[in-house]
Amino acid sequence: MATSKHGSAVRGMDNVPHSSIRDQRFGRMFRYLPAADYPESALVELGETVAHGEFAERIAAGVEVDTALNETDENENTAIPSGYTYLGQFIDHDITFDPMSSLDRFNDPDALQDFRTPRLDLDSVYGSGPDDQPFLYDSDGKHLLLGDDKDFDKSRNSGPDLPRNTANPRRALIGDKRNDENLIVSQLHATFLRFHNKVFGTEAGGDFDLAQQIVRWHYQWIVLHDFIPRIVGPQTYQEVIGGPGGMPVHRFYDAKGRYAFIPVEFSVAAYRFGHSQVRPSYALNRIVRGPNPTEQPFGGAKARFHRIPIFSLMDVAKNPLANLNGFRELPDFWAMDWAFFFDGVAPHGGAPDGAILPQPSYRIDTTLVDPLTSLPDRQNEMNRARRSLATLNLLRGWRMGLPSGQSVARKMGLDPLGDDVLFDHPDPARAAARKALLDHSKNRMAGSCPLWFYLLREAEVLAGGAHLGPVGGVIVAEVLSGLILEDRFSFLAQWPNWRPTLPGATPGQFTMADLINFTNA
Repeated sequence: MATSKHGSAVRGMDNVPHSSIRDQRFGRMFRYLPAADYPESALVELGETVAHGEFAERIAAGVEVDTALNETDENENTAIPSGYTYLGQFIDHDITFDPMSSLDRFNDPDALQDFRTPRLDLDSVYGSGPDDQPFLYDSDGKHLLLGDDKDFDKSRNSGPDLPRNTANPRRALIGDKRNDENLIVSQLHATFLRFHNKVFGTEAGGDFDLAQQIVRWHYQWIVLHDFIPRIVGPQTYQEVIGGPGGMPVHRFYDAKGRYAFIPVEFSVAAYRFGHSQVRPSYALNRIVRGPNPTEQPFGGAKARFHRIPIFSLMDVAKNPLANLNGFRELPDFWAMDWAFFFDGVAPHGGAPDGAILPQPSYRIDTTLVDPLTSLPDRQNEMNRARRSLATLNLLRGWRMGLPSGQSVARKMGLDPLGDDVLFDHPDPARAAARKALLDHSKNRMAGSCPLWFYLLREAEVLAGGAHLGPVGGVIVAEVLSGLILEDRFSFLAQWPNWRPTLPGATPGQFTMADLINFTNA
């Protein structure tokens, strides 16, 4: 057992995780760093300080809890349009699914199975193929099945819902049910269904396998050269990805040449940055901009919204126009105009007067919007703290035995942020609550900040919330590029000098806007 110079055991060294990275699809990126340990109560208290808390103030003032489409919000991150929040969610569902881990016991990643392939291969879209899952495909076994048209402009028929069965509510027929958990990600999934069909019909000459390759390679390009640079910032993008034409350089993600794997430092901490990007509400298109009704219950009071809340507790079975809660049929006229979510897409029919488009994401920082403090699918949880996404993230990281943010920073050769910075905040009340946690030795947070919280605070302090900081950015960039590099069917493995081929994009480039514009053309 390792000891300190005073003869006492170094905390956590008797419980160092030694997960394999060879034979499981989950593992550890930093296998020999000690697990950070905290009392559960301290994590719950820290989670409470992550709640934005602005709804109560605005309800008391008798004003809407969000901003109108022609107004700016001090929490917005204009560097990243809001569509990338849900592209990040879509990517996550493509590479990870862990239904087995628990918040009530400690989990070893060696014992966890990833129910998605650890590859950017769109298995959430294609499933296991038309022979094994024919219900995902049209009668020819080549085109992916689409749902009913829900476009706000019935003349163009470009806003289908997901294909659904006839149950009540109608369940989506897709490769991963989580892509129906909110209406924005469900529409993004539908766009990828249409993207495949368009590629198959215009570029692949009726060859299904070729269509899959074209779709997958363009998607991988988007992840490498559109998503990653926005999320990690230009410096980390250049250091890890090297720009178009470069081969990724990995210092910490190492699959040992056998199997790609998902590090829990990525899946349970770094990649959960997107939760802080979520806006409280969204407009969908020039017709559907606000909720019906405008008043909804929140915290025992009534909240008024300008835009449609991402989640609310109002029953969509009684009022399907109340929120963006998922696992249900998309209402009529609610097809997304992606100009409201991605830059480079022209708004159909023109933008509403004064509208600020695309709607920006929120900054990557240590606050989550109030709808995420009471998740609709956690309402049966007797422990109210476990209805909050921030608390769930902190508890999951602890149960996975993640190392502290400081230990990961040191392992990367970086000077970690100090406690005085990590537990500070511009809001005096929030800062006081965090520093009170830090000051009690029983909480064991001095010099040992939970990794998820550390990475959000790093982005907040070092990048102004515009993108991830150096520790979080390197983890995200190395893992996502590593999953592509380790996939023997990816363009990096088969044809490193390949460039996007689909028409309409700038030569040698391809973005989400290009995918949408190609699909809609």
